[in-house]
Amino acid sequence: MPRPERFLARVLDVVMISGGALTASQFEFNHLAKSQVDATYIAFSTALALALFTVLGVYQSSGRRSMYRLLGSVSIAWLVDQACCFALLYVLHRIYLVSSLWFLYWTIISGLGLLLVRPLSLGVWKLLARIAIRRPRTTFQISLEPSAMHADVPPIANPVRRAIKRGFDVICTVPLLFVLAPLFVVVALLVRRDGGPITFGHERIGQHGRKFRCYKFRTMVVNADVVLRELLANDPQVRSEWERDFKLKNDVRVTAVGLLLRRTSLDELPQLWNVLRGDMSLVGPRPVTEKELDRYGEEVSYYLMAKPGITGLWQVSGRNDIEYAKRVSLDVLYVQHWSLLQDVVILIKTVGVVMRRNGAY
Repeated sequence: MPRPERFLARVLDVVMISGGALTASQFEFNHLAKSQVDATYIAFSTALALALFTVLGVYQSSGRRSMYRLLGSVSIAWLVDQACCFALLYVLHRIYLVSSLWFLYWTIISGLGLLLVRPLSLGVWKLLARIAIRRPRTTFQISLEPSAMHADVPPIANPVRRAIKRGFDVICTVPLLFVLAPLFVVVALLVRRDGGPITFGHERIGQHGRKFRCYKFRTMVVNADVVLRELLANDPQVRSEWERDFKLKNDVRVTAVGLLLRRTSLDELPQLWNVLRGDMSLVGPRPVTEKELDRYGEEVSYYLMAKPGITGLWQVSGRNDIEYAKRVSLDVLYVQHWSLLQDVVILIKTVGVVMRRNGAY
């Protein structure tokens, strides 16, 4: 865990422990008066908890431990800490029952805070750090200086505006995942009927050239790659269409369920997970493969400046029915003139496009 993050974690732990005590002191326990907060217990508990957290590796790099193990370590340390505090409380103030009741509420409130608020706060910190401080390693070395662009640096290149766009994505995506969870289950059961995997991840190029797996519900037969190779080898017309658009309008690999998912755009729902991970945005350029970047020519700098989107100008302007060169120009236009209001308008228009099934295949 980086030094600033370790410091933040320790500050959060102190706040949770002290805040739990102060919050518990505000409760009235039946006929008993409000409990008295003894600063000795708070100081002892905080010092002991910080020591136990260090011993159990809670402040180590999160990459070394899974989230479940990390929460388990926090839970064990907190229970040991509270057991020691209760022993001290019993020895010093065994006759004051209100103190033990206050201690119980304190344990529950601060424990929940450590297990819920702590990881959430650290997660937000990591997100802001990645947006504002660190830049991911890139596969494609490009210049984003104004001299290398055909125009001034677009708004989306501004770190503050990127942070606003990311915040908008997260705020919209989390509720959508909860609301659409039942639909995810239904679609997953339908896709799984042929025994194949539920989702399919295809490697795409994201912001700054970072590669990621773009997820969709599987819409093709299990051996789709083999079928495609045979098609391209035996049918010149199909091969020409594939080389032109990297897509087939009448694709024999698509299953009956897959055709329905494509027509309704339900196959793209798993990309909400890509958005939550930070690989994609709700609105942005089309996610393309490394091979397709050649089609962007000198305009590739614009594509690599933004995160690919689940939807975008390309989807509300004709989708797969428009020529590839037009798709490229729409992606460039989106990046050049990005605004949050434009994203909202595109999202609203996307609903209508999906309902009418324009260009979906």
